[in-house]
Amino acid sequence: MSSLESLWREFAAVFPTIFAVEAGRYVIAAGLASLLVWAFWTAGLKLRKIQPRTALAADLRREIATSLRTTLVFAIVGFCMHLAARAGWLSIYQDFAVRGPAYFAATLVLMIVAHDAWYYWTHRAMHHPRLFRTFHWTHHRSKTPTPWTSYAFDVPEALVMVAFVPLWAAVVPMHDLAIFTFMIWQLLRNVAGHTGVELSPVSGKPSRLFGWLNTSTHHDLHHQAPGSNFGLYFSWWDRMMGTEHPEYQARVAEIAERSRAGRKRAPEAAKVATVLLLAVAGAGLASGRAQAATGDIAGRWATEGFGSIVEFRPCAGAANTMCGRILWLWKGDDPGGRRRTDARNSDAALRARPLVGVEIVRGLRETAPGVWSGGSVYNPDDGRTYTGTVRLRGGALELKGCALNVLCQTQTWRRPEEIIAAVRGL
Repeated sequence: MSSLESLWREFAAVFPTIFAVEAGRYVIAAGLASLLVWAFWTAGLKLRKIQPRTALAADLRREIATSLRTTLVFAIVGFCMHLAARAGWLSIYQDFAVRGPAYFAATLVLMIVAHDAWYYWTHRAMHHPRLFRTFHWTHHRSKTPTPWTSYAFDVPEALVMVAFVPLWAAVVPMHDLAIFTFMIWQLLRNVAGHTGVELSPVSGKPSRLFGWLNTSTHHDLHHQAPGSNFGLYFSWWDRMMGTEHPEYQARVAEIAERSRAGRKRAPEAAKVATVLLLAVAGAGLASGRAQAATGDIAGRWATEGFGSIVEFRPCAGAANTMCGRILWLWKGDDPGGRRRTDARNSDAALRARPLVGVEIVRGLRETAPGVWSGGSVYNPDDGRTYTGTVRLRGGALELKGCALNVLCQTQTWRRPEEIIAAVRGL
């Protein structure tokens, strides 16, 4: 099989899932925000409307079409990241044991802070007269933003926006769940800034505790006066660079006063319905990295020659992927009588760990009926990691590991109980 054909097969197997996740979370997030505004409109959100104008149906159609185009761009970049991570060009890992939860949290926070700086300066640059028409014109066609405006970008702008993620992952080792969490965060914050109503719990006075967080009014004013309020999450860049809208604080105070003067209690039915919808949508966002891949490969499998037993189960922190760890070894001790360790691992710090318990298969996703791919296979015999694909055939499991999609080796694994039953039958 040629490299080009192998790449096409990988694209056909992986890309549809990546695109479905990107488009799905956009539709869920924007749809949920729209539903939230509708459900609580008469209960108080109409008092928090930022502009008197209302977006037209033609605006919504344009925003949805261009946003779906943006998700296509994001998905293409996501597939390129998949290939780059597999080739070792990006520092993305899946096992929490590699660096621990403290590192996970710290790198996620740093990624958000760094992205805010990236967004401010690239956003401000795209407003330059020589760049605006090419990069940012489509987004500013929405004078009165809606949740569906969130991804309404020109293609060059979409590329600039998503470029931050692979650039960051090339420099900072990141857990794949941290990257997924970041993508959800940036989307939700983006949607919140385009709802057309003030969702933040503003009081009318600059908050000492939350004053550094941008409100919905902050970005809405940017759509009204494009020369100000370039920040996304935080206000510090606009304040330091003198680009905060001069009426920003007054507008927030005015909305807060309106809200206080006419606040009514939300109908209980609307509350219950919205909470239920929030719970359903939240569950969809949390599990949105792909469809569940537990399937028929879950459980225990004996490797060729009954050298070991490997158990497949959902990966830690990623229920939609499957991982396989060694449960038992035919030769559990080395020639010196000591417990066998991962002695050939390329990471010297891991060479002393026992082989029993090591995850040798990671990150498999069900990309077609009976086929799991997109993961990796670690071979303790040589300490190397290969591209992994698993296929079920006649009750047996075919595991294929490839180096650079060219040098491949396939093994057939079977259920231990089937082997034992066959031996007894003899």
